[in-house]
Amino acid sequence: MHLNKGPEPTAWGSPDGEADVRVQRPRPRLLRELVLVAAVVVLYVAISRGGGMSRDSIALAHGRDLLGLERFLHIDVEPALNAWLAPRGTLSVLANYEYAFGYVTTSFGLLIILYLTRSTWYRWARSSFLLINLIGISIFAIYPATPPRLLPGEGFVDTVTAGKTFGSWGSPLTADANHLAAMPSLHVGWALWFSIVVSSIFAGKWWVKAICGLYVCLTTTVIMATANHYILDAVGGALVTLVSVGLMAVVTDKPDAKRPRLAPADAFVLLGETLTGAAQHAGGVVVLRDRRPAAEVRADVAARLRAGLDRMPRFRHRVAAGSFWRRPRWEPTGDLDWDWHLPVHDVARGNGTPGGPAALAAFVAAVQGTPLPRDRPLWRCWTVSGVAPGEVVVVFVAHRTVADGLETIFELCEPRPRATGTDLGPLGAVKRAGAVLTGIGQLAREGQVGRRLPVGAPGDRDFALGQVPTALVEEAARAYGVAPADLLRSACAGALRRMLPAGGDLQVGVRVTMPAPTGQGIATTTVPIALPLAPLDEVDRLRETVRRGERLRSGTRARAVRFLVGTAAGGVPPPVQRRFAQVVHGKLIEGVVADRPGPSGDFRLAGSTVRWVYPVVPPAPGTPLAIGVLGWDRCLDIGVSVDPALGVDAHRLAAALVAVIDELSRRSGAPDSGPRGRSSEEFGPFWPVFREEGIPVRKDMG
Repeated sequence: MHLNKGPEPTAWGSPDGEADVRVQRPRPRLLRELVLVAAVVVLYVAISRGGGMSRDSIALAHGRDLLGLERFLHIDVEPALNAWLAPRGTLSVLANYEYAFGYVTTSFGLLIILYLTRSTWYRWARSSFLLINLIGISIFAIYPATPPRLLPGEGFVDTVTAGKTFGSWGSPLTADANHLAAMPSLHVGWALWFSIVVSSIFAGKWWVKAICGLYVCLTTTVIMATANHYILDAVGGALVTLVSVGLMAVVTDKPDAKRPRLAPADAFVLLGETLTGAAQHAGGVVVLRDRRPAAEVRADVAARLRAGLDRMPRFRHRVAAGSFWRRPRWEPTGDLDWDWHLPVHDVARGNGTPGGPAALAAFVAAVQGTPLPRDRPLWRCWTVSGVAPGEVVVVFVAHRTVADGLETIFELCEPRPRATGTDLGPLGAVKRAGAVLTGIGQLAREGQVGRRLPVGAPGDRDFALGQVPTALVEEAARAYGVAPADLLRSACAGALRRMLPAGGDLQVGVRVTMPAPTGQGIATTTVPIALPLAPLDEVDRLRETVRRGERLRSGTRARAVRFLVGTAAGGVPPPVQRRFAQVVHGKLIEGVVADRPGPSGDFRLAGSTVRWVYPVVPPAPGTPLAIGVLGWDRCLDIGVSVDPALGVDAHRLAAALVAVIDELSRRSGAPDSGPRGRSSEEFGPFWPVFREEGIPVRKDMG
């Protein structure tokens, strides 16, 4: 079944395509990194060559000011160090070469190693390094300063030039070097940056920190002994580095393999749950053909999960609250409480007879309405018995910050369902930036929703199940010349039209996938689209839905939403994020319609045959409605979640959705595809047996 293109596999701990810290990320494009370096070099050269003779005289005056201030403070150690080093031939040569190449070799060597090894530290290290240099170059432009070796009449010996040091002053390699850049000392700045990065990577190893401290002290001593910097320059270089690292801490955090910060998009989801109280875990209801006791099925599910925990690091982390200025962290929990994470539940009636789909739906509604406690890893997996004879149901949910619940179910199945593509293709940096700007403008023009649906208590949920044959939808969509996803959205609009007061449109969020910016996995976002709820003929409603759906295909709004939530939100402190969340949640959309492709074929979970997988999609914070549709084998499995304050019965809404699909199918002129859909409005043991009833399936169906 192909409703639209779906997601590529992602790291299990990273539902939105943000690779987990324990997973090697693809390195950034080398060309982009080289362009960044080249841009900084060009800026440095431009500063070095500007100003003319006036700049030289200003720099000379600044150099004398610095030396004079040091003499006033009695910290002018440069003359004594220079006089001690100058006559010591071998030691002087070693100091010269350490000055010329030490800071360059260590700094760029570290960046190259981090890049080649795909270290999670590379991006943070590179960004902080560039910031140090940009601040340093800015100071060079504003405050040129002559180094001690060029101050006339002070008696300093230029050991580097006197020793004819290869690659340093006086050689062709330094023709474009800025000789008036004493303040701040980037030698010390780079050495301190190197020490901070290395000490952070090898956190807890005191000897690494000791060596790094000695390296900074050595660099500071050398720059003064060779008469290239004042001690105040060293202080300035250290301050530039500390300020740069501090500014980086506002925007992002140093990678922490044990306690990483939540990605900006994940923090935004968690913030929405915190502000509204609306639980944001998603997953699926997996119906298994199995006559074994539920406890035995549960044991097999637990074994399967245990075997995959190394690929699911977030399943062993809980959320540790952040501070006012910091995003929350993932914190290891140690051993999992398996009895809590994998409980067994019975929905049979008091007399022992099966509770049927109505009891199951009521149980799922309770699960969906109860937020997962944050003092534990944010996932649970119930093994449910007492639904229907010969069946056991697995209800799995995971918080949206932890994993894509359906993707985790796919991972648990054997064989693993085949992955499909993404809704939107990749774009280059320039085109992507243009699409983001265009999308932001479009979202701003479209503004907030025109109507406000009632929202009740966060924990109140009504859940229903529905099902239609895949062939029913695909044949009808082909007859109308539309995509199956468009037909499903139109059917949702028609069903809501029958349940809600007449008139107007209903703006809902539609799931869109695209390649992640890192190049690995996918990024998922929700794009607003207005469903027509006017009193239209259903075929006319379908045509209008298709017309409005064109905005999804351009990809501009999707990329804009992804940028705002996943990138821009990471560049502002949490207080600004909270304000943004308060403005956004419940204002741009009033419901969610999430259709998703799924596999065809026979699959097993915990040794049992998988019959159906119904999606469990949470309503967005501040909204009362979510409809999920998943193609599984030869059926479309439907999960409907409704806030009772809306005044709409979820079971009747599921039945209305099936009825509209049936109407569109009958009017399309497509061949009768066999049995029609069903919904849990029937309140009985209704599990369809479409396989036994012989649903026609096209041979080319995926």
